[in-house]
Amino acid sequence: MSPTSEFPSLPLVDLVRSDELPSVGNMANRIYALLRKLIVEVKLLPGRALSEKEIAALLHVSKTPVREAIIRLADEGFVTVVPQGGTYVATIDVQRYMEACFIRFKLEEGAVIEATKRHSFEDIARLKTCLGEQRTAAEDEQFTDFFLLDEEFHRTIFAAARLPGAWGVVNQAKGEMDRMRHLKRVFAVRRTEQVIGEHEAIVAAIESGDVEAAREAVAKHLGSLESKIAELSKNPKIWAYIEQINTRVPKKRAPRGSKTVAE
Repeated sequence: MSPTSEFPSLPLVDLVRSDELPSVGNMANRIYALLRKLIVEVKLLPGRALSEKEIAALLHVSKTPVREAIIRLADEGFVTVVPQGGTYVATIDVQRYMEACFIRFKLEEGAVIEATKRHSFEDIARLKTCLGEQRTAAEDEQFTDFFLLDEEFHRTIFAAARLPGAWGVVNQAKGEMDRMRHLKRVFAVRRTEQVIGEHEAIVAAIESGDVEAAREAVAKHLGSLESKIAELSKNPKIWAYIEQINTRVPKKRAPRGSKTVAE
């Protein structure tokens, strides 16, 4: 299996576009958000070279905000800076994936418990509306929309817990989880009906005020570290892809005159 057969390496001009920049925040934050989104959605592949000069030209900005965005991405492990060798999209790191799962499990369990104690009628209405939209997206096989609605569902739980800032922590930490989720989507590893059923159980438990039922429902939905490893092991195509694509990331400066990572 060729990595590019499942994930074609599109020209940077087709991906890094000024009209795709978020409208909120300073320029460095907006560029960071765009590049992070492209990496998480596996549109910028591991090993892809990122040129500050080229990105700045495409976005019609100076190199300074691009450099600031790349430094932030490097700090979060999304890009690898090779001394005197360039900047590349980082490998898909299974260890970071498991650490992100752990952070999310712990914080979201606490959020569901708090939401069960502190939710309003409006919170339940928003959760149920999101569920209805998820069902529609699943029926229409709009899986990207389903992913976004899944994000909205979980964000709403943190809002119902009166802990919106904690969702920001989770969202920041789970980038590698999201990259893995997009891999599963492309390889048609889907459990939309099961997810909807688990979401329904979470909402029912929160609405009833049953803390233990809510804890059990979210634990069943998110799983455990062991279940995540087992889930990946059942999908050898994903493992093969990760192993193959990760070899594209340079570890040291290439000898003068040799070819760099393919664009």
